[in-house]
Amino acid sequence: MPIRPEMKARYPANWAEIRERILERAGHRCERCHAPNYWDVQRVDQAAPASWTVVGYDAIKARSWPISVMKPVNERRITTIVLTIAHVHDPDPANCADDNLQALCQRCHLLLDAPLHAATRRARRAIGDLFACATEDAR
Repeated sequence: MPIRPEMKARYPANWAEIRERILERAGHRCERCHAPNYWDVQRVDQAAPASWTVVGYDAIKARSWPISVMKPVNERRITTIVLTIAHVHDPDPANCADDNLQALCQRCHLLLDAPLHAATRRARRAIGDLFACATEDAR
């Protein structure tokens, strides 16, 4: 996930080096569900964290990994895994301590940040409701 332009100043200048170090530490796999970086996979069970299966010619190599039963390609949406670096304990981008960073796939990163995203949506709705009431009172 690219860093938004308005957030770039909050990240350290050597972010690319930090990112690569965390990816190397993780073996270029999600540190929660172990999905491999840049591989096409299908999620078998959205509720289970490690229920994915590799799609295509690499599936034979992947059989030694903890994966679910292979499903036909047309039954599930295929996703290309792109690992991101998540701030797991402290969301401050300036806190780049190794124990605060994890390489996560898109799904695991969204699950980690879900409470923060929900709070942001609630706050936006509350502000919208506040202004909606003010404009209705003005009528």
